[in-house]
Amino acid sequence: MKSFIEYASRFDPVMPSRIRGATQEEIKKLESISGHTLPPDYRDYLALMGHGDDRIISGYGIRTDITNVILFYEENIATGEDSVPDDCIIIGIGGVSVEQIYLEHQRPGRVFDSADGQKHGMWSDSLEKLLHKQAYMRYRPKQLPCSASYATSNPRRAIDAARTEALRMGFEPQWFSDPITFCGEKSETVLIINQFEHQGLWLRVAAPNFEPLEAVAQRIAEAAAVDLELNEK
Repeated sequence: MKSFIEYASRFDPVMPSRIRGATQEEIKKLESISGHTLPPDYRDYLALMGHGDDRIISGYGIRTDITNVILFYEENIATGEDSVPDDCIIIGIGGVSVEQIYLEHQRPGRVFDSADGQKHGMWSDSLEKLLHKQAYMRYRPKQLPCSASYATSNPRRAIDAARTEALRMGFEPQWFSDPITFCGEKSETVLIINQFEHQGLWLRVAAPNFEPLEAVAQRIAEAAAVDLELNEK
């Protein structure tokens, strides 16, 4: 997990000053009330960011603070109001669009959002990959002068075709790319493609000038057979 902090710090050197870890007592309490041994990656995450992860995972109505997670176990899980799949632990509490975030116990430890106590849509292959790709998506496009995002509301799965086209175009994937998110670079162009379950395809292109943005988006749209609309520049 320290390697993630080092990675994020390369983009934002003051990022470590904005995170705050949980105590060992709090981590042991969560382990006890959940009834499971916490996965090593999650223990490390809590020790470094259990009371503040600089909105890497938290934010947009999602609370990952260990205090909130413990309280949810005490008030919702222990009382039977909510449930957790046997092979998972809750690592985040959501709101309307996301109820909870689950982490599977067994490696690699995939991350899911939930619906009615069941694993719903996968967020990432692992917690480590989720953290790295979230940092990459936040910081890397901002290092280039020009950037634009495109999206479709059509929920038909299109990321597989989009990823195949990105590779055909010569984009080299980052190691933390997974079935949900493709992060790749070609020369000085950055391409991020994302599609959650039951949601439309989304992508961001960043480059030294505006010329490649529309061309890359058009190639991806044609290959994935979706109509991508410009969201922002």
